[in-house]
Amino acid sequence: MRRESLNYAPPPWLLDRIRLYILRTRWHSDLLSQMEAHAEARLKEYGVPSERVHYLTVAGAFELPSLAGAIVRRYTWQAGFRQVVRITGPTHIQSNLRVPPLFQGNFDSKLESQFELLSPGEIKYPQPYEPTTSEELPAIIAMGCILKGETEHNRFLAQAVFQSLAELNRDSGIPIILGILTPNTLKQAQERVHLAAEWVAAAFLSWEARLLIP
Repeated sequence: MRRESLNYAPPPWLLDRIRLYILRTRWHSDLLSQMEAHAEARLKEYGVPSERVHYLTVAGAFELPSLAGAIVRRYTWQAGFRQVVRITGPTHIQSNLRVPPLFQGNFDSKLESQFELLSPGEIKYPQPYEPTTSEELPAIIAMGCILKGETEHNRFLAQAVFQSLAELNRDSGIPIILGILTPNTLKQAQERVHLAAEWVAAAFLSWEARLLIP
């Protein structure tokens, strides 16, 4: 049964800033081509310029989180600082050498030490993407199909991929739309390829909702 469609049209101010990454798998290429066609139709309906939409392909669903993570790092890894550690003061030396009893124990040197440790390069750290009022708004749609087989492989695969994408979505500040079908049959998958149009809408709606937080 076909469910109700997501009826949403993004505002013009949002259309001008979105940059969309559509990730897809090579497995079930016929299905993925149909999904991509539905996504493109919705993008054309919205009037999104082609130069702001990027299509990237990996082998299978398991590789989608890695590719999504690479995109996320372009926006979330910030240059932090060069670490400098300076130590100045008396040096305390503890000796465990086998020496005659008279000389065993701790020795406090009279020397003053001073040295500096400098990190070899900038230390970077991840921060959620917080765009300014003029910066672009990236969004990712991860499309694939994990079809049920004769074993439980599909269930474990889906769980691993979904959890990885969910964590990226939560921590990065960048909307990552789950466009992975988990049907029991190819017929069920065919009946759901049209959902790709709604995944496009969800990407825009995610940013609109976030930017309108009071």
